[in-house]
Formats: sequence, structure tokens, C-alpha cells
Amino acid sequence: MRADDAAAGPGGGRLSARPAVFKPSSVAKLQQINPVQHANNIDCPRRGDIDFDGFCPLPFMDRTGGSMSHRNRRLSLIGASVIAAVAAAQAGAQEAQLEEIVVTARQRAERIQDVPATVQAFTATEIAAAGIERPQDFIALTPGVAQVQTAEAGDMQVTIRGINTGRDAETNFALVVDGVLQTNPNALNQELANVSQIEILKGPQGALYGRNAVAGALIITTRKPGDEFEADLGAGYGDYGSYKLNAYLGGPIGGDYKGSVSAYTRKTDGEWKNDLLNCDDCVDFFEETGINARLMGPMGESGNFDIKAKYSKIDAGAINFNASLALKEVAGIPGLGLFQEDPNTHSFKYVNNVKPQNEQENVNLSFKGDWEVASGTLTAVAAFNDQTNYFLTDGTSAAFYLYSLTSACQKSNDARPGNPLPAPFGPYAPTNGFVTTFFPPYGPSLCDGYQYQQRDQKDTSLEVRLTSPGDQQLRWVAGTYFADIARRVVVSQGSDNGQGFLAQALVRTGGPNPTDLLYDDDFDSSVIAAFGQLAYDVRDDIELSVALRYDREKRDVSNNVPKLAPQTPGFFGVVSGAATFINPAYSTNAALAAIPGRSRTFSQLQPKFSLKWDAAENVSFFTSYGVGFRSGGFNSTGVRATIESTYAGLCTGTAPTLTFQGVAQNPASLPKCTGTNRSIRNVNDSYEKEVSKAFEAGFKATLLDGALATNFAVYSTKLENMQFFNFFAGPFGLLRVVTNAEEAKIKGYEFDARWRATDSITLFAGYAGTDSEIVRYDGRPYTAGNKVPYAPKFTGNAGVDFKTPIGSGDWTLNARVDASFVGETWFSTVQNNVVPNIFGLLAGYGQGDFSKQKRDSFHTVNARLGVSNGTLGITAWGRNVTDEDYLAEIIPAPEFGGSFIHDAPGKTWGVDFTYSFR
Repeated sequence: MRADDAAAGPGGGRLSARPAVFKPSSVAKLQQINPVQHANNIDCPRRGDIDFDGFCPLPFMDRTGGSMSHRNRRLSLIGASVIAAVAAAQAGAQEAQLEEIVVTARQRAERIQDVPATVQAFTATEIAAAGIERPQDFIALTPGVAQVQTAEAGDMQVTIRGINTGRDAETNFALVVDGVLQTNPNALNQELANVSQIEILKGPQGALYGRNAVAGALIITTRKPGDEFEADLGAGYGDYGSYKLNAYLGGPIGGDYKGSVSAYTRKTDGEWKNDLLNCDDCVDFFEETGINARLMGPMGESGNFDIKAKYSKIDAGAINFNASLALKEVAGIPGLGLFQEDPNTHSFKYVNNVKPQNEQENVNLSFKGDWEVASGTLTAVAAFNDQTNYFLTDGTSAAFYLYSLTSACQKSNDARPGNPLPAPFGPYAPTNGFVTTFFPPYGPSLCDGYQYQQRDQKDTSLEVRLTSPGDQQLRWVAGTYFADIARRVVVSQGSDNGQGFLAQALVRTGGPNPTDLLYDDDFDSSVIAAFGQLAYDVRDDIELSVALRYDREKRDVSNNVPKLAPQTPGFFGVVSGAATFINPAYSTNAALAAIPGRSRTFSQLQPKFSLKWDAAENVSFFTSYGVGFRSGGFNSTGVRATIESTYAGLCTGTAPTLTFQGVAQNPASLPKCTGTNRSIRNVNDSYEKEVSKAFEAGFKATLLDGALATNFAVYSTKLENMQFFNFFAGPFGLLRVVTNAEEAKIKGYEFDARWRATDSITLFAGYAGTDSEIVRYDGRPYTAGNKVPYAPKFTGNAGVDFKTPIGSGDWTLNARVDASFVGETWFSTVQNNVVPNIFGLLAGYGQGDFSKQKRDSFHTVNARLGVSNGTLGITAWGRNVTDEDYLAEIIPAPEFGGSFIHDAPGKTWGVDFTYSFR
């Protein structure tokens, strides 16, 4: 972060006007490291490093890490050894220095090395050098953090120290953009336009940031308009028909007021092709356009305001999954080996007959005011956000049999006898005559129906806090927070009659795509919180910090589903042999005239204690203990009724030997139910709050006269009622459900090193090792001892950044290589387990063995090469240049007998152009 941006953050004021933002020892360190004083009282290592705003660029960033295995471990350890050996050989001979970073992780501006927690930061210089344009770019460069972005535009599952976001639950981290706490789980996955700094704060941060910060906080700071006119233009082109354009204009607009406006657009046809529709722009296509405006200025004699507005729109593909089966008993029959497939070797094929639709619109407004008062800085932040998001795609996941007897299905099969069914799907019919074809979930005919999902949110929030000056022995922050959140969630499925689609929750009989199953709920949340933090210098070299926050959230849900029968004639329904309705809550309680609403309140006290010891100049040790809290909530109404009625006959245990051909199958081929061995239990229409309790200890050191920075930390986290995402597929179609595991534990360690070897060369590497365990999960007791879902065994990165003057004039050659490593990952609590499934119950396909449903470890390499002269820049880039073949995600559906798997992008290339006016 530039020094002016840092000082105008939560701590308030400009560093040039209030150098006491740092405690005295920190100021002394800054003065020692930055010997050149700029006219605006901003210290820079070299006068030539002052950027176009007149402030210091800050390209330093922490790298945190852990352990690896096999080839990746050897490569990473070699890289770390090289850094350490060369650094030792050149100790005392360094002239190049890493530049200081100022962060606002504790809601005041501080040197990153003074924060008693693990923080990684990417400054504007680093963001440009690494080509960071979207969240997955900086996450790949942050050991201990991983992400999955597959289902739709707003869907991004972030894992920090083994704790995952989880679909349809709240986030596991606090997302703060320019001081505004974002409440929408889908707010992160957007273009990072005009971002000047990104901070990743690891470990529970509930004491300051409140609800949902069980794993950490992401703090994003965007570019502020300066005192001089600035204009930038950018353009880029890549393979798969990809292009991007962006523009920025900012500066003074009269008096002491400053403003900026920026716009961007990005489009790609996508890498994958639909073989049925013969189109290469109808699978993973993506287009996003946005515009931002900002106005800043004084309020009276002691105040300043910052007003922001943003609009963006996304049009993209969605649900680009294939199915991978885990039916081990069927796979044992000659010729049917793919019935238990290793998904890591899957050959992807897209043959769905429906082009996906995914549209998202965002409106974001915020106001931030800072006033200098006698006791410090008073800050008020108000925000309004409005997001609409829906997708409509082919397939109802596992409900394809429900449409196999409809006239539309039969006609489409007759018209397309050569429909390309991806293996192992095809005419493998069991002998009970239930079906004649084993249909895929996303196939070429009308036999798989369609799905529609909608997630809209409007929210308003207000935060008021008072921050003490930073030059006193006792420093403090105190504040209150309020939020009102209105969210609508729709999950529906229906018949594909080949007549097109209405993209809406309910399509009645006579419509082109009548609805057969509908979950439609309005969720309202009211949040109130109070928080405070004290930081006290016990001695010149010891700081004790105590923080505390109380959050209370009241949640209400109301249901919008009318009492209607399925709209497709011949639809089998959800509950066999009983009256059926489009929502299972009616099917299990026919007396209901309407589904009743529900209400719950969740609250939590969240303390944090930190201790930092400055053992020597630029060497510090720290330890902390903190509590984080993720609010409980509601699943779609009718979830419990659906699961209990459908899976009542699925139980774990030893089953009779399966016979497949020539002998009729029946439920006796599955384990017998005893009343205590249900394969899935405790699925409810609501879920409990999650609480994390974490201990951390580590050290930070800046050595070799400021040329080498190293960080190390160990942590241990206990999770109570861990929330995680479940995907259920069956005769009812699909369900996305949040459940709780009563207890889980995660421990790990992280290490990073960053060395500016010369003025031209900077080397960096980091590792993070994670060990997790599900201690108790009453919903699936047989999974105790398994790994926590979405928690990679390790993550890491290594790279080199090179810059050198070339030719005459101001031209610079810029080159960078980044390698990222991700270890083996499970995506469900069901891992090395055998689980009964609906195919075994209805069609005699036996049980599912999920021992292969784990993503293999992988690594990717990105490279950039360019030239620039401060005005014009040209950069060629490549992502995943080694064309590593790996999976983005595996979503096991144990009761379906397999998983839904998503491919990851392969090798891509492109070139970017930038032009700046000053």
C-alpha cells in the first residue's frame, strides 16, 4: 500500500500529516530502512522509486507455507536451500533492499512486520508484476490458501488454513474493500480493477471483523485519485477468442476535491467445446463489464469523505461438469471398468443439449467519512449492495430417470439414435426392466430435464469506530456494526420439452419448461455487533494486544412455493406411492396449506489475545489465541423431508453378493437397515453456528540490511459444528445442503522467504503443510478420522522476478516466473468409504466405493515477459505453460454412487498493452 492510502485507512489521517500513526519504535525502524525523505514526508528507499503519485511503491509481500511431498517437495526444498545458501554467502554485501509494506489488518496503519499475526500482502507493483487480475490469481500465490471456482460466476470456495467457505453457507473469511465489510458470499469473485493492495490475514479474526471471519480476512484497497491528472489505457488479447479492455481517469476536479472513473470489459469464448451443438463458445464462455466512480474531498475543517459507486454485469456458462461413477461392484464385470473410475484420468466430454445461461448484475454504493477528534479518528462507513444472479443449465443431476418415460424424452431418443453418450453411460440395463438406458446427468437428449437456480441479495450496513492515535503507549479501537441482509435462494428443476426456456423459478403447466421440483425461500438477517481492541507496550520491545467482539444475528426465512403438483405429466414424483407436490414439505405433510416460516438467533463472543516480542532489530516473535464465529442458518425448506423420504432404505454395512445379469435385483442387494446405520442422518432444514478456536505462534525477520525477509508460523485450530457443503442427487433431482460436523481439528505450519538478491532480481518461495481430521460427525459416523473437505495436504509457491534497464532511454525489461503447488485434496467427508446409493436401491447397481474420489496433487507455472518505459508497456504472458492436466473440483454425491467433476484450464497465452498519460 502507498503510504497515503495506508494512513487514510481505518487509522485515519495522512501519514505525512500524522506520522504518529506508528508507535515510536516502528517509526524509528521506518526511518532507518528508508533514508531518503520525500517532499511530502514519505520515506522511500531510493528517490528513483517514487511513483507517479509522489509516494513510495511497496512491492514487498510475505510468503507463507508448509510441507510438500514427492517431486514438488524436492523442488521446493531445493529452491529454499538455494535462497538460504546464496543469502548466507552474500551477507553483509547487500545494497538492494525490500521495500516496506504498510497494512491495515488491525484497522490501523502498521508495518507488516509489526503485526502479531500471519499477513501476506500484494502491493500495486506486485499485482502488476504477477499479472493479478482476479482473486484466483493472488490465491495461487498465497501458501495456506486455496480456491475452487466452478459452478457459476459468483461461486468461489476459498480455503484458508484448512477451513473452507462452503456453498450456500456464509463465507469463512471477512472481505473488506476500502474499509467496507462485504456481506455477500459471492462478492469476492469479481474483476480486481484498479486495486492498489491486497492483504490476506490468516487465522480467526472475529474480534475485529466479526461474523464469518473464522479462517481469516481479505482486505482489498483500490486506487485513489491523486493530486495530479492520471489516465491509463489497457488492452489485451489471448487464445480462445479472449480479449480485455480497461481505462482509468482520475485527478483533481476543483478545489480540494478529487475524483476518478474507470471501466473494464473482459470476454472469452472458453477452452472447451460442446460436441453435440458443435460450438466452441457455449461451455465455459465468460464476459464481464463494469464501471467504477469515486469522489473524495474534505468535510468541514477536520473531516474527509470517500464516496464510491460500481456497476458490473457478467454473462457466462455454468455447471460444466461430467459425472464419474464409483460403483465398484458393477466395475468388476468385464467391460464395465469405468463404473468405478479414477476421476483424475477422466476424459471430459460436453454433449449437453442446452446452452447454459448465467447472468449476474451488481450495484455497489459506499460512503466513508473520517473526522479528526480530540481522542483520535472517528470513522463512519455506510454501504448498500444489490446483486442478482441466476443460472439455467441442462440436467437435473440424478433425476434423469424421472423423464425417461415422457413423450419428449422418447421422441428425442428416436430422433437421435446416435446420441453420443459419454462412457460409461449407455444401454446397460439391469434385468428388472426399470429403465432401458443408463442416462448421463448432462446428456444430449431431452431425458435429463433442466435446472434453474437463483441467488439474489440486497444488503445495507453501517460501521462506526473510534481509533486512538498511534504514538501512545496504549492504543485502542472501539466501534459498532449494523447490517440488514435480504437474500432469495431458488433451486428448481423441470422438464426439457425442446421448446426453449423461461428463466424463472416457477413455470406452470403449459409453459415451455414446466417446473417439477421447487425450493424458493426468502432469508432475512439482522446483525448487530460491538467490538474493541487494546494494544499496550509493556516494554519498548513487548506489545500485548487484547480484542473482543460480540455479534448477534437474527435470521428469518419465509417460503414462496405454492402447493402444486409436479407440472410435467408422467413425472414420477419425489415420494413413491404417495401424493406428490413440487416441494417435499407438502408431500410429507399433505395438511399444509402453506409452508410456515422459521426464525433463529445466533450470537457469539469472540476474543483474541496477542503477544509480540521484538527480540532484536527487525526480528520479532509473536503468539496469539483467537475465536471465530460463522453464523448458522437455514437450508431450503423441504430438505429434511426430501432426504428422509428418499434415502430411508440406504444403510451402511456388509451387503449380499451382487449378481448383475440374468438375475432380478431388489433392495436386498444392499445392507439391511437396523435403525442406527443410515448412510446419512441429521440433515435438517437449518444448520448450527460454527466456532473456531485457534492458537498461533511464529516469528518475522528482516535480515541482510533489509534484503531478506522470512516468516514462520505454526497453528492449531479446533472447530465446533464445522459447516460444510453436501451435494445430494437422486430421484428428486439435486439438493445443495449445509450440515454440521460436531468436531474437527486442523494443524499446520507455514514458512516463506523473500530475497532481493540484487537491484534486478527478487526470489521468493513459500510452503504450507496442513493436517486435518474429522473427529466427530454424527450425520455420517463412519467418516470419523477422515480429512476435512477442501483442505489440501499442502500448498506452496516459488518464483523469480527480474527487472533491468535496456537500451537507451527509460526502457525496462520485466520478466517473472511463478510456480504454484497444491497437494492431494478430498472434497467430501466420504473418502475411503463404501456407501449405498440410489442405483443399488432402485436398479441393482450395488454400493459405491469412494476411495478414488480424491484430487491428485498438481502444480502450475505462469510466466510473463515484457518491456515498459513508464508510459508504454507490452507484456507477453502464459498461464499453466506446462499444460498441467488436473481437476478443478470433485463433488461427491455418495447416495448417487459417484461424483460430479470439473476440469481445470489448460495452457493459455496472450499479450497485454498499457499506456499511461501523466
